[in-house]
Amino acid sequence: MTDDHQHTPWSDPGRWQARLSELPSDLTAIPEAMENILIHHGAARAMGIGVPERAESDRDLRSLERIISVLVERDDRPLSDRRDISNYVYGTCHDFALLATGILREHRIPARLRVGYAGYFIPGKWEDHWVCEYHTGSRWVLFDAELGPSARKHYKIGFPSADIPEGEWRSAGSVWHSIRAGTVEPTVCGVNAISIHGRWFVASAVLRDAAALAGIECLPWDYWGPGRDFRRTRQVIEEEAKQIDALAEALYPAPANRDEAEALLGRFPWARPRETVESIVLDRPVEVPILPMS
Repeated sequence: MTDDHQHTPWSDPGRWQARLSELPSDLTAIPEAMENILIHHGAARAMGIGVPERAESDRDLRSLERIISVLVERDDRPLSDRRDISNYVYGTCHDFALLATGILREHRIPARLRVGYAGYFIPGKWEDHWVCEYHTGSRWVLFDAELGPSARKHYKIGFPSADIPEGEWRSAGSVWHSIRAGTVEPTVCGVNAISIHGRWFVASAVLRDAAALAGIECLPWDYWGPGRDFRRTRQVIEEEAKQIDALAEALYPAPANRDEAEALLGRFPWARPRETVESIVLDRPVEVPILPMS
């Protein structure tokens, strides 16, 4: 699978390579291990736990190296040990997906991040949700590392975390096509907890999925190219919609590997992130380098 088993600057554990090996590589064990070190900041608030002040910026950690660094700074025990919840990383679905992808790549298993929408969290809603996708040797399979035992019980998940059935999760491009066809309402697509939804948000997610497939693993609130206008105006004009139509069509079926995804971005140069992106940092837009800082 060409270089999909190789790390990107975002999934590379860097100086923490040995510490990453403390986590299991078995697909069924990864989600349970995640529940000992990582929690979604939104889930923490919903559960009444809240987010410690020092952890408010955790969701802006751009790389696996930084995520592990924060974990070790807060608790130097093996990553396989359950921490006090105050010492968790308070991230997002992106961080669960990135950590799972990094673990699999470390074991030479082709893996990549995917950007799309899950239908298994809130009935009738398509929630913005990043997952990992790994290659079995014959096909790509979706893996939601956020669905550990507690999450599975809470959301009444009946399917395997490491083999999400077709239709339970949909790529951003697939949801965009359904919106354009009138079969999905844009108001049900987004982040329900903070009332962000609509065509503009899904169009931005198509850009993020295209980038992630090419190994450019940005944050869920990074905007570039036409996405900058989508965020600012909360609209997608028809000319821009047709551009997203073409990109979404090219992403289905998804490129077979990172090389093909890179070539696809060559056909749609406006969809490629540049050296800096507009990122929403603590609720305000900031121009930041897309490459992670060690």
